[in-house]
Amino acid sequence: MKYLFTIALVVLVAYISIGQQRANVWYFGNNLGIDFSSGKAEIIEDGAIYAEAGCSSICDLEGNLLFYTNGNKVWNKNHDLMLNGDSLNGSQLVNQNSVIVPKPLSDSMYYLFTINDYDSLRGFNYSVVNINKDNGRGKIVEKNISVSKNLLEKIAAIKHCNNEDYWIITHGYSNNFYVYSLSADGFNTDTVKSKIGTAPKADVGYLKVSPAGNKIVLPVNKDSILAEVFEFNNKTGKVFNPIKILAHQQNTYCYGIEFSPEGDFLYLNTGGKKYELFQYDVSVYDEKFINASAIKIASGNNYAMQLAPDKKIYIAKENRSSIGAIKYPSIKGEACEYVENAINFPNGNSLMGLPNFVQTWFYKADFSFKNTCFLDSTIFSFSQNQNYDSIFWNINTNKSSNNNNNDPAHISYVFQDTGIYLVGLNAYHCGILEEVVKEVEIFPYPKLNLPADTSICKNCSLSLDAGPAFDSYLWNTGSDNRVLNVFNEGIYYVSVQKNGCLSTDTTYVSEVEPLITFPNAFTPNGDGLNDKFKPLNVENVKDFHLWIHDRRGLIVFDSKDPFAEWDGTFQSQACYSQTYVWNVVFSFIDDKGLVVEKSDRGLVSLIR
Repeated sequence: MKYLFTIALVVLVAYISIGQQRANVWYFGNNLGIDFSSGKAEIIEDGAIYAEAGCSSICDLEGNLLFYTNGNKVWNKNHDLMLNGDSLNGSQLVNQNSVIVPKPLSDSMYYLFTINDYDSLRGFNYSVVNINKDNGRGKIVEKNISVSKNLLEKIAAIKHCNNEDYWIITHGYSNNFYVYSLSADGFNTDTVKSKIGTAPKADVGYLKVSPAGNKIVLPVNKDSILAEVFEFNNKTGKVFNPIKILAHQQNTYCYGIEFSPEGDFLYLNTGGKKYELFQYDVSVYDEKFINASAIKIASGNNYAMQLAPDKKIYIAKENRSSIGAIKYPSIKGEACEYVENAINFPNGNSLMGLPNFVQTWFYKADFSFKNTCFLDSTIFSFSQNQNYDSIFWNINTNKSSNNNNNDPAHISYVFQDTGIYLVGLNAYHCGILEEVVKEVEIFPYPKLNLPADTSICKNCSLSLDAGPAFDSYLWNTGSDNRVLNVFNEGIYYVSVQKNGCLSTDTTYVSEVEPLITFPNAFTPNGDGLNDKFKPLNVENVKDFHLWIHDRRGLIVFDSKDPFAEWDGTFQSQACYSQTYVWNVVFSFIDDKGLVVEKSDRGLVSLIR
C-alpha cells in the first residue's frame, strides 16, 4: 500500500456515494415501510408487501422508489403488481430470497436475483426488469431463468472492485461459495468457486458482506460454531482465510448478522436456547482476538439486521409492531446504544426479515478528526482503510508545521494558527479515486479572567468571576457556575471549556484583618461628646462608600467620603431615636501589596 502526505493549497471535490440513495426506501414484513430520503427514518404506509422473511427494494440514483419484491411478486413504484411481476421463483419464507442489482452502464435494466424453496433442489434464478416499460412503471422482460441448484437460502451482492460491475455471492450445502459477476455485457453464469470453510449444519440465517466489500460472514450453526468470517478478494471473487466464531451456549443458532459501516465491528444475534445479540471486534483479523472481543449487547426477539443510509443498524422483531436499532454501531461495547423499540409502527407488524441490498451501497469513504485546539496535535483518521491501495492527505496551509506520518491512515498535524482549513483525503481503491474534503476549524484556548492573588477579610465574602460565554465551568469546589462566592482563605482554580478547548486558571485568596471599625451607638444631643457617627481608621482606604438606612429602608445618610460624619439628621430634621443599619464598601492595599476589596454592614443605635 502506498501513502503520501502533502501540504498544499488545494480545493478538492467531495466524494459522494450516490449508491446510498438506491437503498432509501424499504418495504418489509406485513405492510411496513421506511423512507430515509430526509436523512432519518420516516414511516411510510403506502406499501403492498407481505414478506415473512426475505424481501428487497430499489430506488433510482436520486432515491425515488422503482420497485420492490417479496420473492414471489414484484410491485412497482405505484404499489401495483408490475407487468409480468407474479409467480417469481423466490419463496417469501427464505431468509434471503432476493436482491436487486442495476445492470452496469444501463439506465433502465435491473436484475432481480432470487432463491426459491425447492428443499434439496433449492435453486438460484434471475429475472430482468426493464423500468422504462409500462410508462416508467416497469415490466419483467425475462423471468425465472435458472442458474444453479442445491444452494442455501442466502444471497448477497456487492460492487466490484472496478466500481462498475457487481459480484453476486451464493453458497452451496457443502462448503462451496459460488460468486457470479454482472457487467454491462450481462450476467455471467460462469461462477468463481471457492471450496473453503465449514459446511453449515442448518440453513438458517443471513450471509453478509462488509460495506467495504472485503469480508464475508456465513452462519454455520454446527456444534460449537455459530458462524465463520472470511476474507474476500474483490478483484477476483475468491473467498479465503476462514475464522470461526464460537457459540456461547449449546443449542443456539445464528440468524441476523451485520457489519458496522466501516467494517470494524460485527453484530450477530442468536436464537434457540438463548436469544442474544453480540458485538465482535473484527478490526484485527485473528480468531482468538475476535472471539475474545465478544460483548453481549442485548437479549430478546431479534431477527434480521440491516445497515441503513442513516448509518444505524435496524433489527426485525417477529410479530411486533416495532423494530429495534443499534444507533452507533461503530462504537465499541454497550455504548453502541441498542434501542429495543427504535421505530413504532401504527399499523402492520414486523416479521423476521428486512430488505436485502447491494451491501457496498452503504459504504462511503470518510475520515474523522479530533483535537482541534491551537497547537494541539490534530489527529485525522481514515477508518475504512482495509480495502484501499493508497491514501493521500492534503491540508491547505503554506505555514510550516509538525506532522507524524508513521501510520498514514491515522496522521497527526499541528496547525500553527487558528482558523478554518480545508483538509482533503484521496483514497484509491482498485485505481478508482474517492475524494473527501472537510472544513476543519482550529480554535483558540479560552482566556480566563480570574483576578490576581487577592485577600478577603474575616467573615466577608468575595466573588470570583471566570468570565462569560464559555461552554462549561468547573471549580475545584465542585461548582459548575460562572461565578464562585468564596468565604475563606485558600487556593481556588477553575477549568473552562470552549469548542472542546480547555483552560485553567488559579488564584490565591488570603485572609486579612479589617482596618475600619464603627461605633455601635452615638448621642447627637449637642454636648460635644459622641455627637456624630463616623468610621475609624480610614486613612489608607479607597473606593469608599457608606450609606445608612432606617428599619423601613429609607436611606438617611449616603457618602463616598471616608471622613464624612452623620449628625443624626435627614433633610435637616432630627431623626428618631432607634437602631439604624450601616453599609460600607471599600478597598485597601494589604502588607503583601495585594488589593483587598471589602463589604460589610452593621447596626448603630441613635440615642437622644
